[in-house]
Amino acid sequence: MKYSDEYKRAHPQIQWYTISGVRHRLVHDYDGTNWNIIADVVFDELPELIRQINELL
Repeated sequence: MKYSDEYKRAHPQIQWYTISGVRHRLVHDYDGTNWNIIADVVFDELPELIRQINELL
């Protein structure tokens, strides 16, 4: 899903650039992905992102 720059500016608590970077790495450098980092993101950072998104809904 694409969000406008205006929407992203209105919600700076979401780490838009980081999310985009992780997606880019997974799609374009799958073989070079450090899965330990992905696991850290999923288990340590994803719950906070979900909380932030739930607040926006």
